[in-house]
Amino acid sequence: MTKSNIPPHIAKFISSQQMESLETQQCVIELGKALVKELEIEPGSDTLSRWLVHYIAELMVKLENAGEDQKSQLQQQCFESILTLWQHRSSFKSGHRPFESFEPILRTIAALDPENRNSYYQFWNQRELDESVLSDDVKQWTELAVGLDHAARTWIKFALDQATQHALDEKTSSWLSKAKGLPQDQELEVIIQLAGEASETIHDDNIKKLNCNKTKQFKEMLERLESFIEISDYIKTQLKNNIKILEQSLLDKSEA
Repeated sequence: MTKSNIPPHIAKFISSQQMESLETQQCVIELGKALVKELEIEPGSDTLSRWLVHYIAELMVKLENAGEDQKSQLQQQCFESILTLWQHRSSFKSGHRPFESFEPILRTIAALDPENRNSYYQFWNQRELDESVLSDDVKQWTELAVGLDHAARTWIKFALDQATQHALDEKTSSWLSKAKGLPQDQELEVIIQLAGEASETIHDDNIKKLNCNKTKQFKEMLERLESFIEISDYIKTQLKNNIKILEQSLLDKSEA
């Protein structure tokens, strides 16, 4: 495994850790053992994964039997090779990918464009407008658009939180624990953030206070949902009226 085979951000991480943190390297080697055990090695695995797993397994055997003069170099080789294999995890065979249960959640987030933190309807700031120039109807419908967008984002977050709760099984939690201290790519950052929010109720010391906050949050969401149902009925009525007007207009033209 040569330096040229290592992705740039991994090479930078390796350089920053270069034999300075034996604890970090040992954690990575433990991750490597888990990867070797997980992958050993399926016929359907891609060529690079097969090669890396065999190579890492051989390095680990050598490391266990090495003398003190060889251990440092072998440990560094293991460290670099395991990080390269870890970055290649998306190509592992189905059933063996570390965060496979999170893949539908990540695809959903990508489809929702999480980088766009601003509401689609808030490309202008309503507070900067001179409301005296707005008719009541314009103001009503624009405020409705912003409110619907805010409500939709609230429910999307709730749905993703619920999906995360179900995705955080024992196996996924184990991989997250093993991945601590590794260079974080975008996928890992998102999973760690989602997992941290989902496990908050488990690890927070002040459970009573946290549960009160959650209850308040859920009640507010329920109120928004009930308001949304009322709005939906209003929009439904408006759509029916518009359809009647258009159909009557077509009928009048055909009779003329």
